[in-house]
Amino acid sequence: MTGTAAHIYAAAPGGPRGTGGLNAGQRSDPLNGIWLCARCARLVDTNAGDAYPASLLRSWRDLHEARVRMEHGGVARPFGWIHSIEITEDVWLKEPTTVRFSRCNIFLGTNGIGKSHFISLLSGLAAPSHIMERVARPESRVHAALTWYDSQPRRAEFKAEGDRLHFFADGHEVPFVASPYQVVRVPRWSGDFPADVHDLATDLGLDHWVMRKVISDLPEIVGGAVKRTRIVDDRIRADFVLGSCVETGNGDRRLRPLVGLEVLVALAETYARAHPTLLLLDPFLNGLDWGGYHQATALLGSPARGFQTVAVSTDHRGNHPLGPEWTVTRIVCDETERMGHRRWARLVQDDEEP
Repeated sequence: MTGTAAHIYAAAPGGPRGTGGLNAGQRSDPLNGIWLCARCARLVDTNAGDAYPASLLRSWRDLHEARVRMEHGGVARPFGWIHSIEITEDVWLKEPTTVRFSRCNIFLGTNGIGKSHFISLLSGLAAPSHIMERVARPESRVHAALTWYDSQPRRAEFKAEGDRLHFFADGHEVPFVASPYQVVRVPRWSGDFPADVHDLATDLGLDHWVMRKVISDLPEIVGGAVKRTRIVDDRIRADFVLGSCVETGNGDRRLRPLVGLEVLVALAETYARAHPTLLLLDPFLNGLDWGGYHQATALLGSPARGFQTVAVSTDHRGNHPLGPEWTVTRIVCDETERMGHRRWARLVQDDEEP
């Protein structure tokens, strides 16, 4: 079968899926490409590419590349990916909405518009407590379905209203969804990060000695800015290489978030060897300065990562746009209608028209 190099976003304005806000250099970058058979290369561009959005094509490419890297490393196992969430009913959304995921995803919106609520939906199969707290309010219901591959297509949904919660797995009602994808969710550090190993282990639900081992192996697992770690009196110490500078983080609060991020990446990388894994960052990116923000998005966007990321932020530092590996979804207020004292919200992905 003949292979064809295809663009994810169009090479020129007016092409299938649009340009996604990328400049000419970014559109010609290999990160904006995917290798397909000749038939599929034609198919994905049919009808302006509406049936095959950029986020879906990136997900296909990244899934395949991650699988190949695992096989080259001697790891043979089923590999999965979270594909989409369908939100049929939720009090904060104006209409039913489907969101498709690529490997790197960021959701942008003002405070109070529902970013953290959206994050809770993605972890709702394994941890529905936040959803049940919300639906205890009058006239509040949630019905959402998630699809992923593990390594066959999987679908699970939950319905919540009042004190009633129902789970469905592949069309059958079940008491709970066994072995869904793994979620690594950052505690609400708000950019700060506990420097005490015991506190960090408690926050992340890990045994203290497991946490010590993760910190010890951090440079080898992640390959990021942290080049050396040690634990002194149960406190984390780390040496960084940031640009051309070597810095020592002896409790420096400015550097703690970078250690925290790399700990989360190490956990996600380890889980991803056994399960489809989703790293949820809320509201971690808001607490970083520009240097930390750039380091974080570059680390998470690296093709070496074997897990998916969903982050939320109030902005994405518009003067320094994210690369094409990131799918940007904006949570916007629909001012045409209001729901009592609250506003309706819509989700608009970067490969759609606002």
